[in-house]
Amino acid sequence: MSPQDITRDMKDMKIAGCDVHLVFVRSEGDWTVVGTLTSGTADNKRKETITSGPWATRDLAEQKALEQITTRLGHNEDRSTSRVNNPGEETGDQGTERKPTG
Repeated sequence: MSPQDITRDMKDMKIAGCDVHLVFVRSEGDWTVVGTLTSGTADNKRKETITSGPWATRDLAEQKALEQITTRLGHNEDRSTSRVNNPGEETGDQGTERKPTG
């Protein structure tokens, strides 16, 4: 494979406060993504690398790489969609009357 057959593209972003660097590599018509996830600060800084592909399109390759990265970050649920009622936190249910149990 000659160097002309390989195309490279990069993208930087932040996900959940962590730096994400994606390198898209196109080879023989397929896309592979090498992603680096950097989290933490100073002495607690940690880097992880993922590889995803080959995939038929760049968009699909990016989607699959981001799925791997978000899995590594964990499945944190947005507070606005959480079903947990924390003490002192207002929810949309507060104006409704509840039936007594028992």
